[in-house]
Amino acid sequence: MVREIVTYPTTPSLEYGANVRHFNDELFGVIEDLKDTMEANHLDALSAFQIASPLSIIVIKQDNGEFLEIINPRIIKREGKINPTETTAYFPGLSATTTRYEKIKVMYEDRDQNQKFLDAEGDLAVTLQRKLDYLFGANFRVRMDDAEKKLFDSKLEFGTDAIMKNDCPTVFKRDRILLAFRILFAIGFVALGAKFFIDEASIATLITVENSIMLAMTALLIFYFFYAQYEGKQYKHCTSCQIGNIIGSTAIAFIRIVILFAANYFLLW
Repeated sequence: MVREIVTYPTTPSLEYGANVRHFNDELFGVIEDLKDTMEANHLDALSAFQIASPLSIIVIKQDNGEFLEIINPRIIKREGKINPTETTAYFPGLSATTTRYEKIKVMYEDRDQNQKFLDAEGDLAVTLQRKLDYLFGANFRVRMDDAEKKLFDSKLEFGTDAIMKNDCPTVFKRDRILLAFRILFAIGFVALGAKFFIDEASIATLITVENSIMLAMTALLIFYFFYAQYEGKQYKHCTSCQIGNIIGSTAIAFIRIVILFAANYFLLW
């Protein structure tokens, strides 16, 4: 049965990851639900916590398409350190750089209660460690350094993976709003010049057009001011320059509205 995947802010806890003591139909049902849920969501691995089961189970889909069932897993040997960039269904759409062991040896049981050992490295080792985190009441945020946690918390706050460590970008989405504003400003002045070439009967239409353009410019400016602040908060490491840029751009745009308004007042109204 396909189950709903648990996502943030539901918190893993030590109530999960309980050792499996009874190898019965209930256990096998959870394992099948994990497989069905993985297939439905195109995932390569899931822990039981991720479908709201308290059992200590991980299922991994191998390269050959078969499922590896891992019950009561424990890391008994670890070696080396790496810093992979990870994603997880628990934080959908978000990624982060963590610190993991490069190689691990895992002891576990299969569905027949046979003790098994698995040597893993690379992507498999990272996946196993991430799933084990859930079984022990944690998630991959605890594997980040302080700078990465701060960056990841910003991603959580704004719900986007686009926030980066680099300097403030030179191009923003809000620039498109300003571009539309400038186009309207140019159209307003060009249309105003038509006053000298049209008859009196068309003046009323021109006034309506000019008023609509100024109203649209005002609406765009208001939208720009609030959206620009929202976008600027995604780059908390350069907040001061963001604020200055937003205020300056808003002031210039407001002056353009005043200029167009004055031109309409003296030439058209």
